[in-house]
Amino acid sequence: MSAVETEQEKTPPPSGGRTPKDMALSLGVLLIPVLLLVLGYRLFYGWDAAVTVDPAPAIESAQRASLAPLPGAAPEGWQTVTAKYTDGVLRIGYLDPDGAGAQLVQSRSDAQTLLKKELGDKAKAEGETTIGTVTWQRHVTPEGRTALLRTAGNTTTLLVGEGADLTALATAITA
Repeated sequence: MSAVETEQEKTPPPSGGRTPKDMALSLGVLLIPVLLLVLGYRLFYGWDAAVTVDPAPAIESAQRASLAPLPGAAPEGWQTVTAKYTDGVLRIGYLDPDGAGAQLVQSRSDAQTLLKKELGDKAKAEGETTIGTVTWQRHVTPEGRTALLRTAGNTTTLLVGEGADLTALATAITA
């Protein structure tokens, strides 16, 4: 063997001596723990279950600010997923048993101001709906969201949802 051939054999290839197989093994070593963590989290923490919250602190804050009437409990089978009272507005988010979302918004704003702020200018009135003894104004947006609106005491209440049974929600919160 000549000196030139020996020197060429000792020089590592431009890839640093790593093959595609080495790269795949390195990625596998990194991805396996990540996949185990994700699967473990989903298995032990409810797979795709919604995280529910207690709306009581937000409702108590609204009560201290003299917002009335305040909403009652959600209908049976509904989940409360968000609840906050900030800047004079109470917001509570719900999921119905089928997973459709709805939101309650209460404020001291007049009805038209709250409606415009939450749904924009394109919401169209579709008449009134009486639920129990309470009359609600029904509105629909071009995107397909439905809203029920009413004013009682010093509070305007707006229920907004897409696919959720707002009638059941209105019945429960006004009871």
